[in-house]
Amino acid sequence: MGAGFETTSLSSLKGQKVVLAFFPAAFSGDADGGCQCQLASLQSIDKEDGISVLGITRDTPFVMGPWSEFAGIKCLSDVSNKTQDAYVGAIDFGKFLDDLDVSTNMAGYMSCKRGCVVLDEDQKVIYTWAGMPDQLPDVTEIQAALGIGKVNFE
Repeated sequence: MGAGFETTSLSSLKGQKVVLAFFPAAFSGDADGGCQCQLASLQSIDKEDGISVLGITRDTPFVMGPWSEFAGIKCLSDVSNKTQDAYVGAIDFGKFLDDLDVSTNMAGYMSCKRGCVVLDEDQKVIYTWAGMPDQLPDVTEIQAALGIGKVNFE
């Protein structure tokens, strides 16, 4: 669900490749790590290569408008965690933050693992990466799955 509570279904994107970029929370991390860095690294795929990149998180649709604008990528809310669970799995993000001494008593706040999934034109998964909130996907692997990017013949 997007900023205006509009729904986006994967079936509406059939016939084109799509990158699903899962992240634990909007406005977390910074330009050198975390959610902001992850989405920034995927902007060229969305903007220059013309392949839809959809950011997906548990945060509410109220947050998705400002976060989408800030991140430069369309971001959607998955408050039920159903889409996240189907592709990358969940993590106790609150415990993760508590263990880093970033927060106190947040354990139990479930969100998705950080991840990227590439779907082909028939919506079959052709690439999956899932990691911890402090890890980032390898964009060159995503580009290779999409058939874009630089090729090294060495």
